Amino acid sequence: MNILKKFMDSGSRPELITIPSGQFNLLRSKSSPKAALECIYNNATLSVRKVGKFDYELAVYRVEDDSEAGTGDEAENFDDDTISVLSTQSKKKDEEWSVEISDKIMFHKTWDKQGNIALVWENLRGDEQDEKVQFVVTPDVSMSDVEQFIQTVYRCQYEARNKKYSLTASADDLKEIEYRSTRLFVQDDDADESDSSSDDFQDANDLSFERQKDKNDLLNRTPSPLKKIPEGENRCLMMSSLYVYDPIQETFVLQEPVAKVAIIDTGKYEFWLAIEGKDTRLGTQVAPNINPTFELVTDAFLFNYTLQNITLSYMLKFKDLDKCIQFRSVWVECLWMTLNKETWKDLPEMEKDYILDSSSVPLEKQFDDILHLGESPREKKDEESSESDSEDDDEENDRSKRIISSEAFEEPKRATSKGNSSLTIAFRNNRSYVTRDNKIGVFKTDDEDDSLEFVAAIKNVSNLSGESIDPHKPMLYMEDRNLILTDGQSENKLYKMDIERGKVIEEWTTGDKNVVQYGPTKKFDQMTPEQTIVGVSQKGVFKIDPRISGSNKIVVDESKDYVGKYNFSSIGTTESGYVAIGSEKGDIKLYDRLGIRAKTAIPSLSQAIKYITISADGKWLLATCESSLLLMDLEIKDGKNAGSIGFLKSFPASENVKTYVLKIRPEHSAFILTYTKKPISFTKAYFNTGIAQREQTIVTSTGPYAISWSLKGILEQDGSRNYPYRIRRYNGDIVADNFEFGSDKKVIVALKDDVSLSKVKSFKQPSKGVLMPEASLQDFYG
Repeated sequence: MNILKKFMDSGSRPELITIPSGQFNLLRSKSSPKAALECIYNNATLSVRKVGKFDYELAVYRVEDDSEAGTGDEAENFDDDTISVLSTQSKKKDEEWSVEISDKIMFHKTWDKQGNIALVWENLRGDEQDEKVQFVVTPDVSMSDVEQFIQTVYRCQYEARNKKYSLTASADDLKEIEYRSTRLFVQDDDADESDSSSDDFQDANDLSFERQKDKNDLLNRTPSPLKKIPEGENRCLMMSSLYVYDPIQETFVLQEPVAKVAIIDTGKYEFWLAIEGKDTRLGTQVAPNINPTFELVTDAFLFNYTLQNITLSYMLKFKDLDKCIQFRSVWVECLWMTLNKETWKDLPEMEKDYILDSSSVPLEKQFDDILHLGESPREKKDEESSESDSEDDDEENDRSKRIISSEAFEEPKRATSKGNSSLTIAFRNNRSYVTRDNKIGVFKTDDEDDSLEFVAAIKNVSNLSGESIDPHKPMLYMEDRNLILTDGQSENKLYKMDIERGKVIEEWTTGDKNVVQYGPTKKFDQMTPEQTIVGVSQKGVFKIDPRISGSNKIVVDESKDYVGKYNFSSIGTTESGYVAIGSEKGDIKLYDRLGIRAKTAIPSLSQAIKYITISADGKWLLATCESSLLLMDLEIKDGKNAGSIGFLKSFPASENVKTYVLKIRPEHSAFILTYTKKPISFTKAYFNTGIAQREQTIVTSTGPYAISWSLKGILEQDGSRNYPYRIRRYNGDIVADNFEFGSDKKVIVALKDDVSLSKVKSFKQPSKGVLMPEASLQDFYG
């Protein structure tokens, strides 16, 4: 739709602009004895029609659909109310309703209680006082198209009032028309609201759009207290603009030019985010599940809002960076207290600084085409074009490389199967191992044609007593010839399997230590004959050596237990054998060797550490949390230990570990949450890995989405709107994914029933086409 063309064109075409689908309703005042809302046309179009020089009208056309054909009694009831609803003109032609566009109609935009855009104006032909009509726009019409329609109406209103072409109108002229129409309706709504006790703040009902003539002055004002919010102490009270993400056009659209924003302490370490404009009320708990994201380069705070299984993305845009940082400080404190159930003021100053510093690292440090780090701009552009042209071929090739696990394991699919549960990548050869129930599938990659082939299946995995076990947490061991397993039940028992024989050949116990996680003593030990491994229990870290006589294989002098329950949850090692341990609380300890105190203790960001991966040289640590990844730079930058790493020396008091919080942006996670109906839950994240190979790419997954990050994309910032991650959607949930050893170009993906080999270049910039099937966009609106 081109508004300029329509107003410069003097042709005879009567319709200037049209909204192709919606529902047309009558709205009566609360004093009316009749129903407050009555449907006039269940399916209709709304147009602006030219009827003369500087004269226009709104025209609603009825579109008959199956639900309206042959309505019987409903049609009779409709005819009884024709005079009040449609006036005399519509008795003659009930397929159309029209009204002259003028200042009298008070045309404006609002939102109905289902979250759909509604265009409302005065019913000048009605019999009752204060009647209005509304056109509820169907969700498949984009917000930008609706905004263009609204601006067209205001231009028509300007021409009708001033009898001159709207091309001469200034932006302030059009804003004045919009402001006047909206203000009068808001006053009416406020009067109704004072008599209503059913309007619930957190339902986010009756959202509407309002622009005011001098937004900056209003943003500078000290806001008055918000209405209808939970009782409690205001931790902050500020002004901002409110935007909502349009999933059709994939852009943020202004919802409220000026809104009050408050964070309220409701007691018991719980806090409430409240947002209130003239017609907009939103409320949500301060919690990580709303995917809070600060974009300091634009002075903005983004978050998700879920209502009736529909997730929207909102953005608060503050007047300047100082206001944004002020809000961020309060948000971070309240979120930390919510997650830890402790008082912020009791936290050591160094830990406070670390938490605030981590939250202030810009999360969107993007640049163009992040996955092709060494290419020239021309090469990148050419390859992107080539990828786009061959996308269908790539998809077809990947389908041919995908192997259905149950068929590869030589058994028909069974409804009782739990599906694939883990993926383990070999370092010495091109093998991969996928666990499924009590079986292990062996696959190999073929570098010549980039295919994945099934090799063999190890069936009926059992312990030394012959009892069947389902293998858990497999780890390759001793030159990739063995696997270390657990059975998922005995917390202090490990099994050693000979892969060639396909049998468990040893069982080890760890005494009174329950094994939470374990890994190689050094990062590349699986390529060597090294027999020791390291592990963590909930309150300690230990080394296991199977050569120790007796069933308990713990190396006592290289183990350490802590007083109390630390809830250790994860462990990772470097090429030199430095060790990092994460906890459910979210803190991380760094050791140069076991059996001694940690060299560095990294405070918690209030996110449980599920997994840890470390770069070979120990400079980078990658922690997997539930809905985010933490990328930590462990190199000391200042003081006498500058150039060393946190495994060997402690960070000085003046320096914190630089931590980058990686997460899916709220506007993208809104697609994911609406499509999957599940929260984001990352699988273990990995760096690309190889001997003497630099780590430069990260891969993880959530639900059916495989996601890759570029380290260079994270570390560099150019202010662009590209994203440092790319995504690929699969047809089922992903169990695990990891790079082929020695490469950052290919990723092996284990789904519940499939195993796939995919090229990283097949991952795409996040968009609605990537994140949601086209057919599912309607589901976005419920």
